Amino acid sequence: MSSPFQTRLTLRITAFSFALVAAGACGKKTDQTTTQTSGGAIAPGANVQVADVTLGRSLSADKRVADQTDTFSARDTIFASVHTTGTAPHANLAARWLFQDGQVVNESTETIAPSGDAYTEFHISKPSGWPAGKYTLHVLMNGQEVQTKDLTVK
Repeated sequence: MSSPFQTRLTLRITAFSFALVAAGACGKKTDQTTTQTSGGAIAPGANVQVADVTLGRSLSADKRVADQTDTFSARDTIFASVHTTGTAPHANLAARWLFQDGQVVNESTETIAPSGDAYTEFHISKPSGWPAGKYTLHVLMNGQEVQTKDLTVK
């Protein structure tokens, strides 16, 4: 038989143990923002999103496409203007251009630090002329594909 002192001590230890478990379960959790991409992938920690991608033959001073099209001639410089929204101290925005057979034509990355609406410019050119066919631009944010645009060279 246990003494009243041992019973109280056991109850106090048990209550203290439950309090520790409860405090751990209710502890501060990190708030990690996530963004779902068009491909269904989740880009962790992203506070900036790609709102739109526009293709064309020229850009205005604010990096927006001035002559919008998705059909180009062989000697055109092809511009892409990527419109982002949101704020991030650091994000990597990439443009991967592929020919219809899957061959990577060009890939480049820009480090951005947007605070609101922003436009980032990518372009490709080939003085000897692009082969006729279908191309796809894949836009990636922090390594996750977020948007694609199809274009044709005639």
